[in-house]
Amino acid sequence: MANLVCWRHAEAEVNSKTGADIDRELTKQGRKDAVAMAKWLHQHIPANTEVLCSPARRCLETAAALQRFNRQQKITIAEYLGVDSNVEKIAKNVLNEDSSRTILIIGHQPNLGILIARLLKMESEACVVKKGAVWWLRQRHVDDTVQTYLFTVQHPDFV
Repeated sequence: MANLVCWRHAEAEVNSKTGADIDRELTKQGRKDAVAMAKWLHQHIPANTEVLCSPARRCLETAAALQRFNRQQKITIAEYLGVDSNVEKIAKNVLNEDSSRTILIIGHQPNLGILIARLLKMESEACVVKKGAVWWLRQRHVDDTVQTYLFTVQHPDFV
């Protein structure tokens, strides 16, 4: 992994019509924020970025905003990014030795925050990833070690 872009779903309803957490939809503000971040991402991520998305409706709606700017963008639903997943499953599936890959994952807290904190070797167990925000991590090879660093953090209020 050369680039790992973590995008937390935008603001969602507190409750779904079905009562199931997985069915929660984006709010009006959430849809607006998803489009703002999707526009920014479309302008900055490489064309061959692999997009992986939680099966939760709010994540799928967030991902759909990205397809508004690139209809050809393939989005893969990844069960290991789901609401009931854990960071170990996510890490196993997205972290690898291919230094040419850029992966964009669309998921949930606290798993995104835990993954980011681990990759950046932060002292805290997890960092806060605000709704709709993007954290872009990069890796570089220095001598025989791989270093992960924070490339940028973007929030819909500032794009």
